[in-house]
Amino acid sequence: MPLYLTAAHSSRITKPAQRSVSSARRHSSSPFANAPRTKASSQRSKSVSDAFNKLEDVDEEDDEAEERLVPSGKILTTISVDSAQDVLSAVQHTRMSMFAAIPDRAGMNSVRISEVLNFQRNMPSVVTLAHVHALIAASSKTERQIAALQSAGKLRKIKVTGRGNDISGTGEVLILMNDLQTLLERSHVAPDVVTDFCNVLRRQPRATFISPRDLPPSHVTALTRAGFLVSSSLSGSRSLSLAGSSLVSTTKISRAASGTSDAVGGDAAFENLGGVGTAKRRQSSLHFSQTFQGSDLALSVPNIGPYLRLLSAGRAHLLELLGKSKYREGPLYLLRERWDGAVDSDNRASVAKRIRGEFSGVMPAKTKKWRDLYGLNFDWVVEECLGAGLIELFETRSVGLGIRALT
Repeated sequence: MPLYLTAAHSSRITKPAQRSVSSARRHSSSPFANAPRTKASSQRSKSVSDAFNKLEDVDEEDDEAEERLVPSGKILTTISVDSAQDVLSAVQHTRMSMFAAIPDRAGMNSVRISEVLNFQRNMPSVVTLAHVHALIAASSKTERQIAALQSAGKLRKIKVTGRGNDISGTGEVLILMNDLQTLLERSHVAPDVVTDFCNVLRRQPRATFISPRDLPPSHVTALTRAGFLVSSSLSGSRSLSLAGSSLVSTTKISRAASGTSDAVGGDAAFENLGGVGTAKRRQSSLHFSQTFQGSDLALSVPNIGPYLRLLSAGRAHLLELLGKSKYREGPLYLLRERWDGAVDSDNRASVAKRIRGEFSGVMPAKTKKWRDLYGLNFDWVVEECLGAGLIELFETRSVGLGIRALT
């Protein structure tokens, strides 16, 4: 057999003729053969942008379609709590429910966790009077009960000088006498000073101011440095209530020259605003010691300033969340979700998402609740705002409890 003869010649296998690209597309059986080809990246970016535009349109439609909640006609003036049936139990419940427990997956390192825990531990064991009224009705019966507890030496009322007023609900705070004595024992005050101070408080169970003559000067200095006494002259005057103001003083103040002391009431501002007693005159720094010894001393507790700042920040944040709604109202459960944030939890759905590598929520450390408010509890802030008259709770016909801002 000749060497040039191969199996291709014997079986007559021929190579098919090469067809042009146009003819291949023409005779293709695929219906998408003639469709223009585009890059996947540009097509994907275009689809993502279209999706975002659709979502924005949906959000705008939801905002326009948002309607007011349909109330059932029942408004809650107090919040019923099983563990708060009287004034003492209400104070204890408020102290224990102020902060939330740090979650297991908090997203905070050990330094931040210790900072949060130290901040929570250093908060004074005080409760605003408005918070107690949110758990127990603000009636004459409640006031008589508070007065009876004060006379028995179980409860102490402290007037906050220089901060807050009766309108905002931060002008008066309550503290159990046992908690106050514990704070005294944990401080760096000498034991004999603590004993003398407690004896003075027992002799004057309902007093919010004491005379410096009731204690030796060295005791007064030690208690003032520790934060248990505050000179009432340093705040200008005692904590004034707007309910005792007089319209007669407005004419005199309006006629005073701008920038002078008379423009803010002058030295007799206490009397002009309807106060009774002797006005506290300003003294020079050379006579500070004489003024300190001559003025009344207001009772206080250490770290009352950070407590009031945290309280004000929590109130403002709750009202800010309500302000995002069109009518400054919404379901209580929805506001709770906004307060806690879209945090990562340990429920089955979040665990399944983490296993699949999907987004299951932000870490608690990234939310305002833990970043700025140190874990302030949502229910605690709602009770505080309800007692202060900043919000209103009402029952709805479909979504449970509703919450509405009143300011």
